[in-house]
Amino acid sequence: MRSILWLAVLLAGALPASARTIVVQKRGSIRDAIAQASAGDRIEVLPGTYEEGAEGDLNALTITRAGISVVGKPTKKRAVILQSRARQSYGIWVSPANSAGPGKQDPEDPPCGDRDPATLKGFSIRGFTIRGFAEHGVHLACVDGFSIVDNHADQNAVYGLFPVRSKNGVMAGNLVTNTETDAAIYVGQSDHVLITGNVVHDNLLGIEVENSRHCAVIGNHAYANTMAIFVDILPFLQKKTQEDTLVAFNTVHDNNRPNTAEQGELLGFLPKGIGILIAGGKTTTVLMNDVRRNGFAGIAVSSLCLGLALQGSDCSGLDIDPNPVNDRILANRLVDNGTATQDDPFFEALKADLIWDGSGKGNCWSGNIFKTRTGPELPACH
Repeated sequence: MRSILWLAVLLAGALPASARTIVVQKRGSIRDAIAQASAGDRIEVLPGTYEEGAEGDLNALTITRAGISVVGKPTKKRAVILQSRARQSYGIWVSPANSAGPGKQDPEDPPCGDRDPATLKGFSIRGFTIRGFAEHGVHLACVDGFSIVDNHADQNAVYGLFPVRSKNGVMAGNLVTNTETDAAIYVGQSDHVLITGNVVHDNLLGIEVENSRHCAVIGNHAYANTMAIFVDILPFLQKKTQEDTLVAFNTVHDNNRPNTAEQGELLGFLPKGIGILIAGGKTTTVLMNDVRRNGFAGIAVSSLCLGLALQGSDCSGLDIDPNPVNDRILANRLVDNGTATQDDPFFEALKADLIWDGSGKGNCWSGNIFKTRTGPELPACH
């Protein structure tokens, strides 16, 4: 985990000597600046509302050159806003050129490692409000070394900030709001990503880490979502494991927003009011979080099979291990979770500060402050 904590320092290194700064004035074009930029250049954008591209364009902005920094320069009174034009799908799409453009970009299944170049080396964005896109606010695919810091993603329908098949990244100090059908901050099939100091509220899901390795969710504030923090594994993706995630020092409270997931999606079968849910994966550590007033569950540990069963499916034929293994739930404070009446008798019987469905092996709980629990006896950590 030490390598993650040094990541912010490494990403803040000096730009190449040849790098330029390109300034976009109010009513200028960020697209034009990107077209002029070479690898390593910095694009500074002055306050204003920018609608880039034409109606029907898939992406407002597309970046396929390495090392580009896009920096909004807001003032106390005026933001730098990238606004969707007629519900474009993606606000900012960042990937190698062979993964971008109509007919080529696949948000869930990018071809990292299968084509040349396999990855894009370096990207950063700071100081933007990204608003109103039909899919994702900021989408990174196959990026090695990234920084997403001090942005506001708002009213993006599916995901707010979304790195996939990427590594060595920092997502810090962002505000993400009003994400209707999935996660405000999502890290998928990625390695060594630090998610810290973010505020997520009024989303379906606050923060999700899925099929990833060596990530850390530290010191975030999640409230008024349907679910706050989700660490999970799914089958039939390129990366087959979810390992070594640290969820620590987060403030998680009052996540009781109505469930607005799309019909048939796994999230749609879960009740509102979930603080932290660990669904499968290995060696997740949940440490010293403050978890309060989430109507269904404070911290829950379960197999993915439970979620599939809620969908009417089973765990046969999966290409992953669906069960939690060697998870450690340590020194968390849980207060007044699991107090809301559930319409479904199954969920009514489960609701509590701490929930475990009894699945997996090597999981343990120690030093937690709580009043209620459901499931088998919780093995102590040694």
